[in-house]
Parts: sequence; structure tokens; C-alpha cells
Amino acid sequence: MAEEPISLEMIYQALPFIARTTGGVAQVTDGSGLCLYAVGPDGARRENLEGKINDICRKTAEEAKPFGIGQGDSINDVRRETFALPLGAYVISATNEDRADRQSELFETLKETLPLIAAVAEGEAILFDKAGKRMLTANPKSIEPEKGDGSVSESCLNVMRSNRPDIGPSRTEPEATAVRIPICSAFGFGFNNSVSVRKRRELLDQVRRNRSAKYTWDDIVSKGARLKVSLEQAQSAAETQSSVVILGESGTGKELFAQAIHNASKRADKPFIAINCAALPENLVESTFFGYAEGSFTGARKGGQAGLFEEADGGTLLLDEISEMPLELQAKLLRVLQENEITRIGSSKPVAVNVRIICTCNRDLNDCVEEGSFRADLYYRLNVIDIFLPPLRDGKGDIPSLATSILRNISVQEDRPTMQIDKRTMDILLTYDWPGNVRELNNALERAASLSDHEILQPEHLSARIRGTTSRAPIQKKGQKNDERRNLKSSLAEAGHNLILETLDRHNGNRTRTAKELGISVTTLWRRMQEAKNSSLYP
Repeated sequence: MAEEPISLEMIYQALPFIARTTGGVAQVTDGSGLCLYAVGPDGARRENLEGKINDICRKTAEEAKPFGIGQGDSINDVRRETFALPLGAYVISATNEDRADRQSELFETLKETLPLIAAVAEGEAILFDKAGKRMLTANPKSIEPEKGDGSVSESCLNVMRSNRPDIGPSRTEPEATAVRIPICSAFGFGFNNSVSVRKRRELLDQVRRNRSAKYTWDDIVSKGARLKVSLEQAQSAAETQSSVVILGESGTGKELFAQAIHNASKRADKPFIAINCAALPENLVESTFFGYAEGSFTGARKGGQAGLFEEADGGTLLLDEISEMPLELQAKLLRVLQENEITRIGSSKPVAVNVRIICTCNRDLNDCVEEGSFRADLYYRLNVIDIFLPPLRDGKGDIPSLATSILRNISVQEDRPTMQIDKRTMDILLTYDWPGNVRELNNALERAASLSDHEILQPEHLSARIRGTTSRAPIQKKGQKNDERRNLKSSLAEAGHNLILETLDRHNGNRTRTAKELGISVTTLWRRMQEAKNSSLYP
């Protein structure tokens, strides 16, 4: 019995399914390649193609065998493909052009946001192809993505094969966690937190290298009255177990006082551990302070990891810049101070600790409490003994003895034991206001010693900024310079926002045409509109 020939009506009915499956236009032609009927992936008829000659279909009919052609972009690996199949007197052809266009647009959007993803994740962000090969990469400091090294990740390949996202250890940083997500059949993207993990490890390594306090009362040089009260308070604090808060501008010697207090206390033979609260990655603050148990998260070390409180058990924990501690951690620190125990992340077993807390801050913590950035209950718990270190400009009588002591240390390091300070140079040092306090004085003398060919430091060996100050400069109000920068930045942002609004209005709200006129992508336009909303620039 002869097979019934395929009718044109049957082909018409099949075309929408073919177009939807391939993600492009499907059409049927006669033997000359003349298009008889065409539909898109949405099922809509494409009359603009009907009546035109399709060369691929004509060639397929002539050779009476299937024909396929494809070309891909070497950057995003999105291939545009066309195939044709002879069916009796007709030829069916289909493309994936619409799908390929959508994938290309999606790729460009991800490419543009890759540095932002890396910054938020505090690690590396990548785009990989269907073979798991790294195409593009970005880190938190990237402005634009860079071309990948072409290496293949087995984890990325498995993600593309299974078409399912995966969370696991990072290939480049085993302790970090990586997320890999398939986006389409052609590519996927992933990111990890390798940078923040590396920072945490480096920070902990630095902490462990400095588990002892080296400064004592003998290292505090003060011949005048500037530090008399502060020294008396610190020496009294060393005889107690109470928490101490040391306040003062940057460079006034807050850590020096903290170490001296520890070395004069009953805890002198126990660990002294200092941590800068402002330098900790926010997503790793808790594990840094309290540690974690084995298996608490992907990449966790076997046996877990002790936190700073366990490291400092029996000794002193210096919390530098305590005002920068996140509010969530402040609540947990308060609980530790009340209960004298910590619980590692991923564990339910409390660990008893005996740690003395010394805090330093260059802001008035009471002001932080009033503005809501610091818990009042924690402030009262910590602020048992408060010590204020006056700035160097309030006690310039200390400058000669300080400068002499600092230069003596520099002389030993440089093997130039006879170095001295010229009287004119000392007069300039006494005149300058030292906004960076003792730290700035130390740097100024170190610079002068390195520039001097003689054993006596002359005025010309000081920086022009220090030499140019002949009278006390007005002290700029705290935050004034930052406020000026913020005002300028706000003005520029508002001007840019107004331009966007005007262009949007001219194009009746059409974002595509607006972005094209402004010379930016639609994604960038959307992001700037969101930034404007978040900064209250919207009317």
C-alpha cells in the first residue's frame, strides 16, 4: 500500500511547532525556493518573507538532501543556525535567530553587570560557555570584564549538562563558596566570595603574628601636661579587669596605650589580639569573632576554626574603631560580655571565654549612640573606664621630646647614630598643627631623614605643606570636606538625572530610544534611574 503524500496543509499545521521548538522562523517553500508560508516562534505569520526566494531551500531541493549552516560569535558562543529538509515537492526550513538574538541580549546584559556582581559578592564573577570554558571574568575592582583564560571548569560543565544551578567550593579558592547558574543552552554565569575569604585569612594571619603587646609605659613620651591625666587613668585601668574605651583622633597613640595597659595588667603573659573593626568584610565579621564549626558551610576547614575570642582567651582583645562594628554584631558582643561565652557558627555548644575588652575610637561613642549607629546598652557595658588622648596640637610642648625620641629610633634603623634636628627645623615642627598627630610627626621625620645627606635635619628636608604653615590653621569641622564632596557629587547626579528625565519625556517614556540617544545601554539607564530613586532625586 503506497504511503499518502504529505500535503501542504499538514506542513502549514506543523510549522508553528517547529518555529517554537527552534526559536526562530519556520517556512515552507516550493522546489524553486519560493516561500509559500512562514511563521515566527510566537506563532504569528511572517508575510514579509512569503513570495521571496530562500537560497538555502532552493539548494536543498536541487540536491534533494538536508542542509544546515551555522555561525557563532567567538565571544558569547551564541550560534545562529539554519537547517532545511526536503519533503517531496516542498522544502521546510527553520532558524534559531530569535532565540539567538535574545541570548545575545542576555549575554550583553550579564557582561555589563559582571563587575557589579563581583563587587557585591566580594570575589570573582565569570561567564562560561556550554563546555564550561571561562569566557569573561571580573573582580571587585574591575571596571570592565576581561577575557577569560579559556580554562574549563568541570563544575561549570556539569551545570550546563544538567541545566541545574550548583553551590560548592570555589576552584580558585577552596575555602570560598562558588555559585554557578546555567542561563541558557549557550552559557551560564558564576561568582564566588574568594576576595573576602582571602582578606579574612590574611587578617587572621596578621592577628596571629601579633599575639603579643610590645609597648609599655616607657614608650609613651610626654614631658608636658598633655597626657598627664590620660596616663594616670590608663595606669589605674591596668590594675583592674574592667573594659576600657580609648578615644582620640587618628594618630594620637590609642593602640600604644592599649598595649601598655595590657602589659601592666595581670594578663600580661596572655595573648593580646588587636582587630580593626572597619577592615573586616561584613559577611565574615561573625565567623572572624566567634569562629565556626566543621561543616558549618561549604569550604569550612576540617575541625572548624577558632574565632578571635577563643584566640584571646585569658588575655586582651583590642577592638580598634569599635564604632564601625555592624549593629547585628554589637548585639552578639553584648551577649558575650554578659555571659562570658561564645558559640561558634554551626554549633550549639557554648564555649567559655575570659577576655578583657579594650576599644579605641576616633569618634565620640555617645554621638554614635544618639544617631543610632551604636547600641546604648553596649556603650554602657564597654564604657566602664574611658580615656581621652588629646591631639598633639593641644600640647605642643611634647613635640621636642617626641621628635627626639622618634629620630633616635630612626637613627638606629638607618645606622646614623648622630642625627639631630636643626633649631629652625624644630621651630617649624612647633608651629605646624599636626592634624595626623604623632603618626604624622613620625612620617615627617622619617621622610626628612631619608632626604638628608647630613646628620642635621634642615627645614628643606620637611615637606612643603609643613614648611608652609606659619600659623595655626583653622581646624576644619569634622566631615566638612566630605560634605563638600557629597554636595558636588549630589549636584552632578541631579544634573544627570534631569537629563535622563528630559530625554525620557521627549521619547514618551521609551527606554530603548532614550538609552540610544544618551549613548548608554538600557541596563545602564535602568541602573541610573534606580540610583536616582534610592538617593531621593526623584520628584
